Amino acid sequence: MNSDNVVEELERGGVRARFARVEHLRSVQDDIVTLLKEGSLDRALYEEYLSGHDYRVPETFPEARSVVIAAVPSLPSKVVFHRGGRAFETLVPPTYADAKEVDEKVLCIMKRVNQGAKFQRIHLALKTLAARTGLILYGRNNIGYVPEQGSFHRLTAFLTDIEVEEDSWGERGVLPACSSCRKCLDACPNKVIVEDRFLVQAELCLTYLNERPSDRPFPEWVQMNAHNALVGCMICQSVCPYDRKVLGDLGRGEVFSEGETALLLGGRYDEMMAIEIDRKLSKIGLDRTLFPRNLEALLALR
Repeated sequence: MNSDNVVEELERGGVRARFARVEHLRSVQDDIVTLLKEGSLDRALYEEYLSGHDYRVPETFPEARSVVIAAVPSLPSKVVFHRGGRAFETLVPPTYADAKEVDEKVLCIMKRVNQGAKFQRIHLALKTLAARTGLILYGRNNIGYVPEQGSFHRLTAFLTDIEVEEDSWGERGVLPACSSCRKCLDACPNKVIVEDRFLVQAELCLTYLNERPSDRPFPEWVQMNAHNALVGCMICQSVCPYDRKVLGDLGRGEVFSEGETALLLGGRYDEMMAIEIDRKLSKIGLDRTLFPRNLEALLALR
C-alpha cells in the first residue's frame, strides 16, 4: 500500500493530506530561520512558539522515510456565558479544540489502510510544511486555505516509514482571489496585514496577544472594540469572501452558568465548580490561564 492509497482513504474520510520525503524537513527549518534572520519573524514570538521544534529524524525512528501532513475540517464554536440574567455568546476559533481527536482520526484511517506501516506524531511549523506540499495556499492574512474548507481546519503531521518516490514539494502558493481583495487588510484592528510584506506582523496580532496568560495585560494600544473571540481572533476570517463560501452552521460549544461566569471573572474557584469549569474549558481546548482577562474584555463591549 503506497502513499497515494493513504491520501485517497483520508480524503474519503473528509481529510485532505499530502506526503513529502523526510529530506524536505530541513527546508521547512530553513524557511523559518530565513524569516527570523531577515527580521520578518519576531524573535520573541519565535522563541515562544517555534524554537523547540526539531526537524531531524528521531533516533527512535531511524526508518522514517516520509512525513504526511493532514488538514481536518474544524469550525469555530459558539460559547455562551451568563451574567446579570442575560446570555452572552462569543466564539472560539478553529484549531483550539479537538487536538487529540484530530490526531486519532488521521492515525486511525492511515493504520486501517496500511496496517504494517509505522507512524509518529511530529511537532514543527505545520503551516509552512502544508504550504510547501501544496496542501494549503496562503491567504493575504497569512492563514492557510484548503479548497472547500477555507481556513477552517486543523493541521497535524506524522512521520512514517512509507516510501515516497515523488512528492509535490514546491514553493509556497497564494490564494489567487487575494490579489484583488483587501477585505482582511482593511478590517484588521491592529493593522498586522500590510501591503509590502508577505508575512503578517504576528507579534501585534490579537491572536498572539489573546493567547498570553491572564496576568499579562493587553497592551494599551489595543482598542477594546477589537476583541471578538474568547481566544484568538476571527475578524480576518469572518470578512473573507472565500471563507463565507464554505462556512456552515457553527458548532455549539459550552454553556457557562451565571455562577460559573462569576467565578471565571473573579478568578476564585470553589473546588467542585472548578472541576466542572475545567471540564467545559478542556472540551473547547482552553484552560483557566486566559481568565479573567479575555472574558472581561469581551463583556466590556456588551
